[in-house]
Amino acid sequence: MRAGYAREIINPFYPCKMEGYNEARFCFNQSEEQKAASGEGLRTAYGQRDDLLMDVLCIEAKTMLVFIQLDICIVEREFADFCREALSCEFHLRREQISIACSHTHNSPVVSHGMAYDLKPDLEYWELIRNKMILALRQAISKLEDVSVCLDQHTVTGYYNNRNRPNDEYYRYCDEIRISAGNKPIVKILNLACHPTILGAQNMLISADFFGVMRRCLQGNDGYPVMIFNGEAGDSSPRLLKKGVDWQECIRYGEGIADQLMKPCAQRMVEVDEVDVKEIVYHIDYEPQKNAYLLNQKQKLEAELETLSPESDRYHRIDTCYLYDVKDKLKKDHIHYETLSYIYDFKAFRIVCVPCEIDTVLGARLRYADEKPTYLCAYSNGFHYYAVNKDEYGIVFESYNTYFPYGAADEMVDMILREYK
Repeated sequence: MRAGYAREIINPFYPCKMEGYNEARFCFNQSEEQKAASGEGLRTAYGQRDDLLMDVLCIEAKTMLVFIQLDICIVEREFADFCREALSCEFHLRREQISIACSHTHNSPVVSHGMAYDLKPDLEYWELIRNKMILALRQAISKLEDVSVCLDQHTVTGYYNNRNRPNDEYYRYCDEIRISAGNKPIVKILNLACHPTILGAQNMLISADFFGVMRRCLQGNDGYPVMIFNGEAGDSSPRLLKKGVDWQECIRYGEGIADQLMKPCAQRMVEVDEVDVKEIVYHIDYEPQKNAYLLNQKQKLEAELETLSPESDRYHRIDTCYLYDVKDKLKKDHIHYETLSYIYDFKAFRIVCVPCEIDTVLGARLRYADEKPTYLCAYSNGFHYYAVNKDEYGIVFESYNTYFPYGAADEMVDMILREYK
């Protein structure tokens, strides 16, 4: 196997609108100060706390692959296609050879159109990112050289958990793919599952959040640039464990988690000679106004509202979040889109890319279907919001917010699993 790596800084033009906390109705579990700062519109940033980065890894194992990670909140399908088309033309690559994903920091420029297509992404920033992708990939290809691959796995404790089931399962590991050329560090891929949302809605500075701190800390330790694949973070976050929402808490988290990743735990070298690539297309296609599940949820939520005090937290959640989102879907005559998932099978391990905020239960199905180490890269090649397993659908907040109908996320995972070797 040969590999080449490059990094670019992708700071935006200022002032810029910020993505991540644009609706106050989602700000439960936050202080009144945070809610007030969020307001009903987008925040405006006039500067940054730290650099936003683009990591580009080019792998040649009979087939050429490109993995791109961005410090932004959302990689929607339109943006991913915009970038991949340019890379395909410039480097003669097919769609399935290019994976574009993001960290999901909630303190980045507006890059998406939003769930309801009501946002206006900064198209000049789209062009900046696309142009830097071309430059970085050209650099990465020029650096291609024979490399060795080492896998490891660390346990992360005390910093995040399942925000819906605090005492239950979540992905508590940070998996590592270390790529080197002799004694020369090339890149270290870290795969964990956590929302990078330490900085709250009151923050007005662009930031990579604690992921940025963690990267710098680890690279300073051993010289390996760190590239982060965010996994099944749909229901995993620091919300219940963080002690603040400011930069000092970002430092505490970034340095604290990095400290748990410094020492090797179970390193093993693997041989990589070739990679098998599979694209899995799943179609979401339904008429909300004829969807029995949605109609039943509306009836149940309206009935519960009548039993609650308008001053209660539960009333607020139902009225401005759960019921709001159900009614929003019921306004639409037809919802249709396709999800693009990818399996990159390196024989000794696989990388699975999914275009959504996948939850812990579905993530576990993808990771533990067999004995092969599986690295899960979510928030990639499109963004279809939360993928919630059917047992928690209609119970957790994420299932109201998603456009996946009941059971669809499980079916998408079933399709991916059928393509495993």
